[in-house]
Amino acid sequence: MKRAYAASQYAGPYERYCRENFPGEAEQIIQRAEAYYREFMKDTPDLGRNMMARNMLDWFTILSFYEASGRRLDGEALLTIKRRALERLKFVGKIVDGNRDKWPCRLFERAYVRYDRVQRAHQAKGEWLDSWRVEINPDRRTEGFCFHLIGCPIARHAKAHGYEALLPYLCRTDHFLAEMMHARLIRTRTEALGGDCCDYWYVGDKSPALENYKDLERI
Repeated sequence: MKRAYAASQYAGPYERYCRENFPGEAEQIIQRAEAYYREFMKDTPDLGRNMMARNMLDWFTILSFYEASGRRLDGEALLTIKRRALERLKFVGKIVDGNRDKWPCRLFERAYVRYDRVQRAHQAKGEWLDSWRVEINPDRRTEGFCFHLIGCPIARHAKAHGYEALLPYLCRTDHFLAEMMHARLIRTRTEALGGDCCDYWYVGDKSPALENYKDLERI
């Protein structure tokens, strides 16, 4: 049976984690998560269908298993689940090296530029009004890839429904994929922690720029 939350990248990893760590009640947790997910989906903001909107499906899946497990699948569990999921993709590190390869940054930049263009067109028609806004390289970086996300609907949902404690853990997972590709995410603020935006700057893990941020907490 295909679950409603199956569209999320976290669907399989959460189910596997439940079966490994709660074998006697895994199926009940999964069934309850399905019911929670359907309820959370009723709160879906106007995000449209795009690469960013899928993040909301991930958030609702995380919340669904959090509640379905009696809040045992908390932020620490989320970090473990994400790291285990990425273990299956560790071969990417043999293909992509953030210190050497420039094409991933160019690819990501094109994707975000296209998202911004399409989003503006939809918003002009009164659609996608709750979606993330993106600013490409507002800090004028000359290395790596830099962008800001503004107006996070996940942060809004969390604060409106009392799930703020999970937000820092979700944000922290952004660092994991970068590390797998021999890169680092430099981030000084997030909306989850009260910032005016979420700033992203990806550089290679051997970049001299990291020296200036060696004491920066990974948020």
